[in-house]
Amino acid sequence: MGLKLLHAALPVAAGLAAAAAVLAVNPRAGQKIGDWLYSMVSVRISSYAYAVGRAAPSVVNIYVTALNTNYTSPEGGTDGNPAEIKTSASGVIMSKDGYIITNYHVVPSSNEPGQSIWAMSRDGQLYQAFVIGYDRRTDIAVLKVDAKNLPPIECATDEPMVGDIVLAIGNPNNLGQTVTHGIISATARSGSGLIAPNQMNIREGIQDLIQTDAPINSGNSGGALVNTAGEMIGINTASINSYQTYGIGFAVPSKLVVSVMREIIQHGRVIRGYLGISDNGSVPLPNRKGVGVRVAFIDPRGPAYGVLQPGDVIYEVNGSRISSLKELIETVSKSRPGAKLDFKVFRGDDSVDLSVILAEDRPGIDG
Repeated sequence: MGLKLLHAALPVAAGLAAAAAVLAVNPRAGQKIGDWLYSMVSVRISSYAYAVGRAAPSVVNIYVTALNTNYTSPEGGTDGNPAEIKTSASGVIMSKDGYIITNYHVVPSSNEPGQSIWAMSRDGQLYQAFVIGYDRRTDIAVLKVDAKNLPPIECATDEPMVGDIVLAIGNPNNLGQTVTHGIISATARSGSGLIAPNQMNIREGIQDLIQTDAPINSGNSGGALVNTAGEMIGINTASINSYQTYGIGFAVPSKLVVSVMREIIQHGRVIRGYLGISDNGSVPLPNRKGVGVRVAFIDPRGPAYGVLQPGDVIYEVNGSRISSLKELIETVSKSRPGAKLDFKVFRGDDSVDLSVILAEDRPGIDG
């Protein structure tokens, strides 16, 4: 046995020695060798059926309908299907015992009584769904249905990268479950300015949206954005569809979705700190050593009022440099209400040290 292993190992060792000699003489040959090996062993993907087969059973159709007088079934639904559909969208099964994720903007508000939410699985099973909680900042709502042994989706563990192929699975225009595909166009996109002004507050604060050119149409909201392994990388949430604009859709990353879901299940809401300012972009510091975030507006009922001033340039919080709104939002959002944050700001040409005790971020239910 030892002799056979020796005979097998000799060619490998010789090959490695030869490769090392080639690289020592011509380091650029390594890239050429790698490209050649990739072209020899790579397989052109001609179908995404595996990914769809793995992920699609976890994606449900969401319907918002009128209720009958006893609030137990869709009004007029004598055949077991939703009737008088007011909204159709999508959702994703996150657990075997019935937790489902969809978008906040899909579920009825408290100003819209007499409505019910229904989830229909891929195999046609219809479940009444109840809202456990929601988070307007990330446009995520958690629903619960009374069911067992549902097929939960698997979330990707690798970070999505620009250029990755993705599939959007949902219920566009209530056509039934539909799959579209594209690539990741960008990551860490800001949520500000993505949709109509009357809905802008829904996505205030989201700074890590995945941008994709996979078609996301009306009704895809709350559906899954998955990779070619059938793993969820995000929840589809918005798209820009206007004249001369095409192929710009957005999804909330799955890591953020799972984090928000856990908070909602545990507390009924996401508990995060609130500072109470808006920004005027990143600007150079007076000392020319980097950039900071300039304060534009201060909520008169917020904790920063009377401490920070419009025009202040924030460049450090709790000893960490701040050079973008994204960094500032992450720092504040990860801090609990009641936490003290120590700020370093430039007020004119002078550096000033300030402290703010954070309040709880409690965006209004419907405002």
